[in-house]
Amino acid sequence: QVESAAPNEQLLAVDAALDQLALEEPRAAEVVQLKYFAGFTMRETAEALGIAERTAHRLWSFARAWLRREIERDLAE
Repeated sequence: QVESAAPNEQLLAVDAALDQLALEEPRAAEVVQLKYFAGFTMRETAEALGIAERTAHRLWSFARAWLRREIERDLAE
């Protein structure tokens, strides 16, 4: 599980997962970057990307689930 991994392992897993997300689903990765790292609200994120706020919410939900799965998979190896 993510909680049991060393902090450095967690950071590497998050970084690798974000890189992979950006390759597979670039728009979802942009939502993560704006929402999580830049601290934008969902409305600000949607406006910055020129998408509906509802679409931004869907991409955020998708990205969180996708990242969780990939990070857990990476840390389990």
